[in-house]
Amino acid sequence: MTTLRFKPTARLLPPATKAGFTLVELLVVIAIIAVLLGLLLPAVQAAREAARRTSCQNNVRQIALGMTVFADARKRLPPGQMQSVVAAGYKSIAWCVFFLDFIEQKEIATTDAQVPGNADAVPAPDARFYLKAKLTSKYNQKATATVVPIYLCPSTSRTHSSRQGSRIIDINGNGVMEPTSFEGFACIDYAGNGGPVANNPRYRTPSGGQYPANAGVILPTSVKSMNEGVKLQAITDGMSKTMMLCEVTGRGVNGTGSSANGRGTWAAATNCIYVGNGANPSPPSIPMINPGNTATDVWQDYASTPLFSDHRGGVQVAMCDGSVHFVTENINESILTGLASREGGEAVSISSR
Repeated sequence: MTTLRFKPTARLLPPATKAGFTLVELLVVIAIIAVLLGLLLPAVQAAREAARRTSCQNNVRQIALGMTVFADARKRLPPGQMQSVVAAGYKSIAWCVFFLDFIEQKEIATTDAQVPGNADAVPAPDARFYLKAKLTSKYNQKATATVVPIYLCPSTSRTHSSRQGSRIIDINGNGVMEPTSFEGFACIDYAGNGGPVANNPRYRTPSGGQYPANAGVILPTSVKSMNEGVKLQAITDGMSKTMMLCEVTGRGVNGTGSSANGRGTWAAATNCIYVGNGANPSPPSIPMINPGNTATDVWQDYASTPLFSDHRGGVQVAMCDGSVHFVTENINESILTGLASREGGEAVSISSR
């Protein structure tokens, strides 16, 4: 018997197609990614600022610790301004020069060693700060140009036009860093507290009077000796209730030559401040902490100035006991001036804010 075999016929299949996104699907994915990035970036920026604020707090703590160790040894705080040599052309040097060896900056620490007669024109053999040479001499240029990291707030973004990053620029643009105009000097974003602005009706003592001059602890008045710093026993309001230093970030140099001041440099004495606004009477529209962009004149070059930082909402301050606190912009003025005064008898503390 013959068996019939049937050969299966081949079926025609449709051609294979590649899987992929349509244009609409691609645009949807891009939109979703954009939304996610928009949500993520503020969080990243906030985290970075939180880290910078913590770093700034650590800077203030280290400076305050160096100052308290210095004060414990000498029973007084360093003078805000001192002329080690009282003679023509010798500008005062700052409070933050005197305890460099207490903050691990021994290579630029002060020395009483003799200097040559031509110290204005020749560099020193090392980077130490020579007290018998002029602040603005070439002999001290290695020291004054040395950046001290803990003297700089990592959040600082708004700076005076004379400053770029951590140093003063070549202001006159002649290609030479001239120390007589503070060119090349390293900067500082913190200031010593000289007390509330004196004789200003806006700021009142508990008895209703105006504050006297030099009511703080790091005084913006030039003295001739280390023995003229404020004694610890003179801080009768209490060490934890008296501000020692604060943030005033971004300052630089105003003027040129002999008329220049180096408020934004760590070596120049003009970097300590009176707390408040120097105008008399000061308009209440200008706050005592973080004035806006339209009021930059009050923090760039005044001896009497509000506290200032690029942290959101406030500034870092250190008290005379070495504790560090973040003071918010909405602090009551009477509390802040009370904290700036060393012996006003104000019943305030940092917790009062």
